[in-house]
Amino acid sequence: MRILYLCHRIPYPPNKGDKIRAFHQLRAMAALHEVDVFTLVDDAGDLAYQEPLAGYCHQLTVARVHPKMARLRALRFLTTQKPLTVPYFYSAELQAEVQRALLRRSYDRIFVYCSAMAQYVESAGQIPMVTDLVDVDSDKWTQYATFTRFPFSAIYRREGRYLREYERRVCAKSSCVVVTTEREAKLVRQISPGTHVHVVPNGVDTAYFDPEVVPQDRTVPTVIFTGDMSYFPNQQAVNYFARKVLPLIRVSHSEAQFLIVGRNPSRDVLRLQRIHGVEVTGFVPDVRTYLAKAHVAVAPFTIAAGIQNKILEAMAFGLPVVATLRTAQGLSPAVADMVETGDTGEEMAAKVVCLLQDVRLANRKGMEGRHRVAGEYRWAHSLDQLLELLEKPVRTQSSKNQPSMA
Repeated sequence: MRILYLCHRIPYPPNKGDKIRAFHQLRAMAALHEVDVFTLVDDAGDLAYQEPLAGYCHQLTVARVHPKMARLRALRFLTTQKPLTVPYFYSAELQAEVQRALLRRSYDRIFVYCSAMAQYVESAGQIPMVTDLVDVDSDKWTQYATFTRFPFSAIYRREGRYLREYERRVCAKSSCVVVTTEREAKLVRQISPGTHVHVVPNGVDTAYFDPEVVPQDRTVPTVIFTGDMSYFPNQQAVNYFARKVLPLIRVSHSEAQFLIVGRNPSRDVLRLQRIHGVEVTGFVPDVRTYLAKAHVAVAPFTIAAGIQNKILEAMAFGLPVVATLRTAQGLSPAVADMVETGDTGEEMAAKVVCLLQDVRLANRKGMEGRHRVAGEYRWAHSLDQLLELLEKPVRTQSSKNQPSMA
C-alpha cells in the first residue's frame, strides 16, 4: 500500500516517548508498504537526523517549526473556540507539501500520529484515515489545569475543552482510532461514541535494556527518574519527589541520591540541585549507564496518561519501580502487579526505603518485572495489531456530512 504518514515531531532518534512509538510504527509499516512521511521539527538539532530517518521512508518531508513563533501564532487564537495545539503545530510549508503529494500520488491509507496533524489532510477525500491519539491530549490539558494557578489554569482548562471537541471531529473522520491503554480507549468512547477505537500498547526493546550488557555501577543508594525534563508532568513529578519524598528517605538512608536524567531540564528542575542528594544530568548519550547506577526507579506522577516508557525501560533493565497508583493503572495487570505503589510522600518513601534495605526483594521484583515486561510489551505484538488495522480499516462513522476540523 501507499501510506501518507503524518507526525508532529520527527520520529528519530527514538529517544523519547512520542518518538519511540512513532519510529517503531514507521519501521514496521515501511517493511511492508510504501510510506511517505511528513513531519515537523521544533528543535534545530533534530534536522541532522533526516538522513538516517529517510532510510525508512519512500519519501521524507520535514518542515521547521520555531517554538517561540509557534506559541505566538497559537496565542492569536486565544479568543476563539479553536484549540491552541492546532495552530501551534501548523506549517504553511508542510501544508503545501501535503497538498502537492495528495494531488500527485494515489494513497491507500493516511496515518495521523497526534490529533493536531489531522488538519493537514482536510481535503483528502475518502482515503481511509487511521489516527493514533496515543494519549488523549485533551484529558492531559484538563489535568494540567488542576495543578497550576491562574491564569495558566484557565488557559489549560480552555485548551482541554476545545481540544476535546476537536478530537471528537477527528475521531468522526477516522476509519479507526488507536490509543495506548484501555483507559484512553474509554475516554475516546466518551468523547466520540461510535468511534472504532483499538488499544495498541507501547513496547520496549528488552535486548537493548538488558542489565547484563551494561555493568552495574552502584555505590551509594540511588533512586532514578528518567524523561524529557521540558515536559510539565515530568517537571512536576521530580519536584514532588525531591521536595517531599527524598528527605523522608534520607532519614534512614542519609547517603541516598536522587538522579534526574533527561534532556532540556527547566530552571525549576536545575534548582532542585540545591537540595542535598539531588543530581540533574541533562542530556545523556546512553540512559543505560545511569540506570546501572540506580537501585530503584520512580514514577511519582500526579498527572499521568497512557503507558510510561520510563517504567517499561526501567523494568526491562531489571530495576524495581515505585510509582503512584494512577501511573501504574496504565500498565497491564501482570506488569502493574510488580510495581510498588504509593500516593503520599510517606507511602512512596516507605516503599523506596523497603527496597533499598531488602536487596533480595529488590532483585526479585526487578528480575520478575523484566520477565513480565518482556512477555507483555513486545513491539512485535503491538505492531502486528497496528498493521492489521491498516490493512483492514473499518469505515468511518458516517461517510456523509462529516464535520470539518477547521
